[in-house]
Amino acid sequence: MKTLYFVVNQNPFDGSAHGLYCLRNCRALALAAPEKSVRLVYPGMTAFLQQGSHHNQTVTAKLNHMGLSALPNLHLHPLPALRRAKGHRGLTVNVIYYWACLLFLRRRMQPQDILASASFAGLTRFLFRGLGQKQRTKRAYEVHQLASMESGTASRTARIEQAVFADADVLLTTTAVLRHQLQQLVPDKPVVNLGLACGFDPQSVLPPSLDAPRPFTVAYIGSLYLEQGVQWLAGIWNEILRRVQVPVRLKIAGGSLREVETLRATISDRTQNRAQMILVHGPVAPGELPGYLLDVDALIIPALNRGRMPHVAITKAYDYLGLNRPILAADLPSIAEVLRPGQEALLFAPQDVAQVADAVLRLCHDADLGRTLTTNCRKRRNDFTWENRSIAWWRAVAS
Repeated sequence: MKTLYFVVNQNPFDGSAHGLYCLRNCRALALAAPEKSVRLVYPGMTAFLQQGSHHNQTVTAKLNHMGLSALPNLHLHPLPALRRAKGHRGLTVNVIYYWACLLFLRRRMQPQDILASASFAGLTRFLFRGLGQKQRTKRAYEVHQLASMESGTASRTARIEQAVFADADVLLTTTAVLRHQLQQLVPDKPVVNLGLACGFDPQSVLPPSLDAPRPFTVAYIGSLYLEQGVQWLAGIWNEILRRVQVPVRLKIAGGSLREVETLRATISDRTQNRAQMILVHGPVAPGELPGYLLDVDALIIPALNRGRMPHVAITKAYDYLGLNRPILAADLPSIAEVLRPGQEALLFAPQDVAQVADAVLRLCHDADLGRTLTTNCRKRRNDFTWENRSIAWWRAVAS
């Protein structure tokens, strides 16, 4: 196996958690196997027109902006695509990109190569079927969520997903509960649970700055879709303040520009945020995160117990381990696999205002507790390194 083609249906630089995962994953796989070539194929809009050194400089700059460095065996291939009218974010679903991928792979792939993708069932089925048996390569599919659980086993998306499972040689998951569900769906396929990895080094992230007086500050960093619970958290923040009886500020980072403006408008209409106890910052690049965190005392994951959230890997649960702050998090199975209650985080029942307020109050008044949780997070991070995960990924695909 000389070359890995990792094909995705999303621009890895769009600011989403999944896009960042695809980028980090391919870089880590390249770093773990320097004798192999790792090629990340993605929809690039007009980026595919860039050629030569200018394109390479652009790629290096983009990687640096995401807090990553370039590698000689990591190659990025933005292919022609049209995108949905959704700002600069959103998935790409179009014939142009699908055929561009298929033609690209037909020209380049050799029998000893690997074709992999992550939770893009429609594109993956198209490529698996389009390449056919003549260009039979090792085929790996990462299952980050199950369509059958979202839309039912009889749905069109679930049938497409099932076809991908049938065509894949190995299936990889990110949580133990997903692995269990997948083994029941396809008992004849090898299924390996790899979890995710922490993308931050605690040594590069300073602890909170105490130079100036300010409210105790809790931050959320990540996507803003409804199941993440950010809207719920902002809506009950005044009740949190009433219960804790001390100034506690909430900072929110992430989301698209449209989501950020919608959230700001909602907060302004519903929460009487006159004292600016809720600050909505917008997207923060990974490389800029250490500066954003200087006035942050704790991190929170307010995920709701809905839809896919209990069984899909929550990127924040891993990344927060490397950010040198104590963590508060909803007690979902996908989160508790990583953040053990009372060790790396204070867990609360999803959407339980009283438990959230109690956890915030404990951290406000118990600095030793915060330091203990932070120390445990730094130790726990060693269990979820990209290096270890990448070695396990290569081993699973090669077996």
